[in-house]
Amino acid sequence: MGPLLFLLFVNDLPDWIKNSMRIFADDVKIWNAIEADAGDDSLQEDLNTGSLARWSSKWLLKLNSSKCKVVHIGHDTCTEYHIIDDDGNINVIEQITEEKDLSVCITADLKPSTQCTC
Repeated sequence: MGPLLFLLFVNDLPDWIKNSMRIFADDVKIWNAIEADAGDDSLQEDLNTGSLARWSSKWLLKLNSSKCKVVHIGHDTCTEYHIIDDDGNINVIEQITEEKDLSVCITADLKPSTQCTC
């Protein structure tokens, strides 16, 4: 019954988010092609003041900011994103250059060489 209820909870999440996203089980990825500062603002709005924070509050599902990560793919812009938790603390999201997702290594430069060693 638990997994079914969780699916019902997260089923409406894409309706709240402005940017592109994918959900797999309890894993959510939100992204946007950053062509100007407005793209940065759009992602930050989805994380805090906008949709994701309100959705999380509505369903009483806390976000685990220690599991959140940012990968800047194809550019060197080091925009810092953050999540405000229920206690009002600002948590900076860790920036990484490589992440393993569903057994596939994704790197900031999209080179496949790390896939062999991952």
